[in-house]
Amino acid sequence: MARRPARRAANPAAATDGIEPVGTIRRSQLVSTFGIGAIVDLEKGSFMPMGLEDWERVNGFPSLRIGERRLEEMLGVSHFRLGPIQEPIPGSSMVRARSAAPAVRFPEFHECPRCHRIGTLDKPFETAADGVRLQCSAHTKPVHTNPVRFVVACRRGHLADFPWSWWAHRDREGGECDRPALYLKSRGRSASLSDLYVSCEACSTPEKPVTRSMGDAFGADVLSGSDCSGYRPWLGNREHDCPETKRTLQRGGSNVHFPVVCSTLSIPPDSEAINQIIEDLRMVLEATPPEAIPQVLQGIAANYDIEPERLVRAWQHMNTGAAGYAGLTEKMARSEEYAALSETKHDDPIGNIVPQFENTVLDPPPALTPYFDIIGAASRLREVRALAGFSRIEPYPVSAEKVEQAIADGKVSPLSKTNRNWLPGAEIRGEGIFLRFRTDRIDEWVEEQGRVLEERVADLEARSSAVAEKRGYTRDYVITARLLVVHAFAHALIRQISVECGYSAAALRERLFVSEPEGSRAAENGVLIYTGSPDSEGSLGGLVRLADPDLLEPIVLRALQSSGWCGSDPVCLETDPSQSGDRVSGAACHCCLLLPETACEKFNRELDRTMLVGSADRSFKGFFHDLLEQLEWQS
Repeated sequence: MARRPARRAANPAAATDGIEPVGTIRRSQLVSTFGIGAIVDLEKGSFMPMGLEDWERVNGFPSLRIGERRLEEMLGVSHFRLGPIQEPIPGSSMVRARSAAPAVRFPEFHECPRCHRIGTLDKPFETAADGVRLQCSAHTKPVHTNPVRFVVACRRGHLADFPWSWWAHRDREGGECDRPALYLKSRGRSASLSDLYVSCEACSTPEKPVTRSMGDAFGADVLSGSDCSGYRPWLGNREHDCPETKRTLQRGGSNVHFPVVCSTLSIPPDSEAINQIIEDLRMVLEATPPEAIPQVLQGIAANYDIEPERLVRAWQHMNTGAAGYAGLTEKMARSEEYAALSETKHDDPIGNIVPQFENTVLDPPPALTPYFDIIGAASRLREVRALAGFSRIEPYPVSAEKVEQAIADGKVSPLSKTNRNWLPGAEIRGEGIFLRFRTDRIDEWVEEQGRVLEERVADLEARSSAVAEKRGYTRDYVITARLLVVHAFAHALIRQISVECGYSAAALRERLFVSEPEGSRAAENGVLIYTGSPDSEGSLGGLVRLADPDLLEPIVLRALQSSGWCGSDPVCLETDPSQSGDRVSGAACHCCLLLPETACEKFNRELDRTMLVGSADRSFKGFFHDLLEQLEWQS
């Protein structure tokens, strides 16, 4: 496993060598759950990872670099960097704080668990003996405080402390008092938010208590009287004149931070060992005078016992290949991956450098042959993920090549004050199973089911379009029956694998390859179910083994049988897609299709179990209807 990075003190200037970091997280989490702009709850408080400028000040950080040319081109950067890792101090059990990922304390408001006073550093709390935590000294023995539960955010990604004093004094004549003494207490009647209230004891009287319930703070417009400050704590600055209305969020809520993570698979030729050697030396070769490169490559070739001409060709490919990637879109990149997963590929290692992609194409088992034409056993996969930005309150789906424009439009929050030529990244190495549907079979099924199926798909497309318009993003695809079949099947298979094979659903991920025929380009209808880890070894072969036809067939059959019945039926199966709201799904719930959000590319949306098993009123048949009837007859 990769070494875990530590976070340093809230004040970067105070983070000197010898100060104990405030906590640890996995390096890969800096590119997802706990990325820049997220709130991380640690033992010593809540902290927020800071922006890229602060990363660049970390000792030894620039050397932690990875490359993936296709993703670099789409995101407009020259490379990616792994998160910082802690450096031990020789002869000590402590680590160097300046070598860890920088973080700032957020929220600044804390609550004393004993007297329930709320405030900030010096108003009235003070720094504890460890130099990190805050403490309340209004007691015989100082008490460590806790971060408050509530923050405010807007759709442009700004985040700030809840306006406690303004909220408590909102109904008071004359507004806020000069020296508020704020307390957050509970009436003790229930555990609901409406039972919590904030009061100011400095200006309260028995006749006129200055108090207000927190249950009223979560409406869409209740904070309209308090303008968004434009505060960006991860960058330490403010954006002026923010037009958005801020909303109250709970500190630990998932809607505080939706990372925009873009990824690609390493596929030939870039995944080959010879190109990996060149990629690892890219920084050196780019700094070398052109006339000296052949001599440098000749020395490297001698170390690996290969012909120098091979390295020369690989270096030329890297330089000319970058021009070939110009204008690459995420849709085009997916098509290239789809083609690579549809072919057998076994390249030889060079020295101790092993190719990053290995795939074996198999014939589907007999029972599945009418529905699938290829089963791919991807025994070696490398995925590069990059954190490009984030949104708050609601996710903002955006393809990699459009992230830069989304940041400029204020739809996605930036990771730095000014543009950098790099982004945080992570390498995930693992394995997977690729299943490619028969295109002709899907086309025949859509034509056979006719108008009823078209109307159901059209309802979901209309809902998706309405949600996109409301949230202000543009989709680069439309919902089709092909997409719904592949996506629903992927979820059903992941759930079944997690039941039978020891993998948790959160450890598996889907990668969808779906597109309609366009011009000379054929339709795509496949899914990769894969797993991996960010260390150098990846996973251990347990998933790719399931591609064996004798093992895969019963798993798929049981997945389809399980899809035929849901614990929430008949309500689930009879769901009207036109009334699905922001779920943008038909028959799909936690009992049948929904997965952990890390496993789904589409935030558990655009799912419909009826595409697999048919509608509740039998007005149209599911894609696997004939197979399910046969299984029912056999049982």
